[in-house]
Amino acid sequence: MVEGMRVEFKREYAETIRKTVVAFANTEGGTIYIGIDDDGCIVGVDDPDDVQKKVVSSCHDGIAPDIMPFFSCNRTVMDGKDVIVVDVGRGTSCPYYLQNKGIRPEGVYVRRGSASIPASQAEILHMIRVTGDAHYEEERSLVQELSFPALERVFAERGLELGAAQMRTLGIRAADGEYTNLGRLLSESCAHTIKVAVFQGTTKTVFKKRKEFGGSLLTQATEVADYLDILNGTRSEIHGMRRTDVREYPPEALREALINAIVHREYALSGSTLVSLFDHAVEILSLGGLPEGLTYDDMMAGASIQRNPHLANIFYRLEYIEAYGTGVRKMLECYRGTGAEPTFLVTDNAFKVTLPNLAFLRDRAETSNGRDASDVVRESSSHAFGKDEAVQRAARPGEKEILSALAAGCTTRRALQEATGFSLTKTRNILSELVAAHRVCREGNGRNVRYALR
Repeated sequence: MVEGMRVEFKREYAETIRKTVVAFANTEGGTIYIGIDDDGCIVGVDDPDDVQKKVVSSCHDGIAPDIMPFFSCNRTVMDGKDVIVVDVGRGTSCPYYLQNKGIRPEGVYVRRGSASIPASQAEILHMIRVTGDAHYEEERSLVQELSFPALERVFAERGLELGAAQMRTLGIRAADGEYTNLGRLLSESCAHTIKVAVFQGTTKTVFKKRKEFGGSLLTQATEVADYLDILNGTRSEIHGMRRTDVREYPPEALREALINAIVHREYALSGSTLVSLFDHAVEILSLGGLPEGLTYDDMMAGASIQRNPHLANIFYRLEYIEAYGTGVRKMLECYRGTGAEPTFLVTDNAFKVTLPNLAFLRDRAETSNGRDASDVVRESSSHAFGKDEAVQRAARPGEKEILSALAAGCTTRRALQEATGFSLTKTRNILSELVAAHRVCREGNGRNVRYALR
């Protein structure tokens, strides 16, 4: 025997064996031999009963979810010496992780060749998606000393009960009474934050101010919404004898973008939700792409799959959201007739909403030296993605190919994919940016969406 993808040798027992058990459970399964040196030499163990007890206890108490249904630890004799054989099958509740590290690269391991290495965040996310979208919400929280002053206050204000039974129904507590990850997200011990930064100009070169919000997701939602409302300037316009106050960003669009980022983000990934305000736009970036089974076109048509159904249900009960699947449509409706529109950039592990600053666009239009105002609005809104490296949008990789395919008569996303050989994600993102830049027009919804050159 030699070490490999499914075989590991250990000269003696050490707690690090749990990393290998986790790696086997997350990959293809495998066998660990305790009492065999790295070179394959059988050295045996002195007290096999004690080693067995330590292995079973360590893996039972130190690995989550429960690994025992896929785990066995037996004693055998090789060359007259006692060897402990630990068999690990591929688990059905991946990702398995070290209890004291949590669902992050330091705690999740996979097998690569003869080595057990930390999984990347993308690998962790993929395992969670394959296992089930609600997996993280329902997992037992690694922190059980939780307090819920914000949750209790909001429930009391709505006249809703929040006892142990209600917490189990809502998914805050598991059936055994232990707090879930959802409970931690709604507690004062929530590990995730929202960072708000205000930049000078249209790039991320110069900070004007920054602020980080923590605590319960309910607290973050309220405090960040209030802070953005303060930053959302008001401009007065005079029309004859009438004065009209106009906000830089439609308040409802700003609120919908924020709540969507909180409710739909992937909390199994570490990192903060980022809100960036520029002179010309605001960007809200959350971790996690679209939920498994939902496409960009589905989203634009109003379809919705809840990545965090329990969290969404609580926000719905508390009237933070009015209905499921309406956020994108509301944002688009808020900008109807303005000459600009929100843009949505989706990658495998991130989702970004960009809302144009209407006051900025109007100012640009008024100082355009006679140019048509709608042209200036389109020109300004084309920068709404706010990427520092996007100095020349026409130079973006892949745009030329997409534009050529459109000129040749391709009108659907699938036809453009086939003509260019690009992936679904790449084609969708390029089209989204070209539409935002008003170089391509998009018509229809769902499967009836068609694209054409402007």
